[in-house]
Amino acid sequence: MSESRDRARHEVFDAARAMHAAGLVSVSSGNVSCRIEGEAAIAITPSSIPWEALEANGIAIVGIDGRLVDAPLRPSAELPLHLAVYAARPDAGGVVHAHSTSVTALSLLRRPLPAVIDEVVAWFGGQVEVAEYAFSGTEALATNAVAALGDRAAVILASHGDLCVAPRVADALHVAMIMESAAAAYLAALAAGEPVLLPKDAVAAAREIYLRRREQ
Repeated sequence: MSESRDRARHEVFDAARAMHAAGLVSVSSGNVSCRIEGEAAIAITPSSIPWEALEANGIAIVGIDGRLVDAPLRPSAELPLHLAVYAARPDAGGVVHAHSTSVTALSLLRRPLPAVIDEVVAWFGGQVEVAEYAFSGTEALATNAVAALGDRAAVILASHGDLCVAPRVADALHVAMIMESAAAAYLAALAAGEPVLLPKDAVAAAREIYLRRREQ
């Protein structure tokens, strides 16, 4: 096994286990991937393996063209979603797809996560949109997600969960954690009244922070 593949497998493994420990997924739901340095390939979590049973050497290596390169276990059923993101976003080095409670609640309501706190813009690049619904694991889901993602770091998948993108997989996990916290605060505010959006100058300043982070 090449050093870069081994490193990618361990990065995905660490992020997947941390995602489960943080309560962003349960049982075997969700998936994680990252680009492999020096190769036109990604490392991605396997399908239907409980997180407690996941091992780094079970993580699949798949070409950007979808060809299985080294897959001890079948790759996640959401492979088309991950590949579509990497094709559309050259800056994406890691992708995390979670089913966290508050974000999933927004997905059921078809509510975007607006710029109500600085972190929404500084970490996501602006309001997090809701992608049009499509069935899990389909090319349609991948197409809809990429369209709604744009140049931001996250998108809400209708009736499903969230997809988070960053230059590194550990950063994508961080984005997913912030997104769940922001979504929980937003839902709590909605229950009490009408949340106030950030002023335009604050949004512009936070957007600059996001763009600088993408370039690092």
